[in-house]
Amino acid sequence: MADKPAWTRFFSFRGRSARREYWRIILALLVLGVLLQLVAAIPGAILIALPISIAGNIAQWAVIARRLHDLGRSGWWQAPAMLLGSIALVRAVTLGQAGAELHPNLSAAIGGAMLLTMVFFIVIGSVRGDPGPNRFGESPR
Repeated sequence: MADKPAWTRFFSFRGRSARREYWRIILALLVLGVLLQLVAAIPGAILIALPISIAGNIAQWAVIARRLHDLGRSGWWQAPAMLLGSIALVRAVTLGQAGAELHPNLSAAIGGAMLLTMVFFIVIGSVRGDPGPNRFGESPR
């Protein structure tokens, strides 16, 4: 699996991903997300942006699962972090600026939840994976 280019495994939840592949895909998806935000602001463009955004989310989940596999963990370990981050994001959007001023403690909790999710992304992208083969396959290095 290590000899295949990252884009050929973009939606694959199998195998392992090294730190470099993980960061390249995460950064590419971050740039894509920013571009989609700009496109989505154009009236009617949501029909284009939404399917691309969904595909980007699937690719993100896949690379995180493969990165967790490199650490010897199940891809399901991302579920709590993703759920926490998603709830925080939805709540932040629905709360808005006026709601944040009315509920400062809730705003702090939302910020804390989003920070924990970001720490999760950074940690799994920084920790060296298992040096040899593990139950998810050969080392990607």
